[in-house]
Amino acid sequence: MDSRSQDFQLTQEQKSRLLKLGRRSEPRERRPDARQRKMDMLYDVINSSLPVDPSLADSLPAVVKGLSARLRSLAGQPIGNLLQDPATEIATIVRIKQYAKESGAFVDSEDTRDVYLAVYHAAIASAMLFHNEKITQHSYADLEQFFCSFARKDWMLDELVTLFTRAREYCLEKTQRQSSRSP
Repeated sequence: MDSRSQDFQLTQEQKSRLLKLGRRSEPRERRPDARQRKMDMLYDVINSSLPVDPSLADSLPAVVKGLSARLRSLAGQPIGNLLQDPATEIATIVRIKQYAKESGAFVDSEDTRDVYLAVYHAAIASAMLFHNEKITQHSYADLEQFFCSFARKDWMLDELVTLFTRAREYCLEKTQRQSSRSP
């Protein structure tokens, strides 16, 4: 066999032209923009369940400890469902808040930190709306501003926008009541 038959009887110039055509016709995958990346990260966090409580995992026998990563998926409902369910116990909401606070403290990406901060504030909003409890030291006026800001983020998921909007209204009412009682 001569070299032309192995090369489909194409010259070097013809091969180069075909290669260039092939490169141009490949669809270019577009990288998601920052907004979409944050939405995806937030979606992933609120659709995951809370990690197994470390104190509980430490009390398990060694054989079971190795399975704790597998048990994680069986740990319960997604965080987003828990935050929107009036029947969720306040202790669980506090755990979500703590989980978001701790997770956000050790990330090197500002986008990831913003996502965990949103989940942190969503837990505060949930506690106020469904249990009439404020699980933070922030004032109602400050919380109203935080909730307003999160509700307006272009990367915020609709279900959290609703939660933040309702919590903002709750804070406005509390602030108005407090100011009407003040002399």
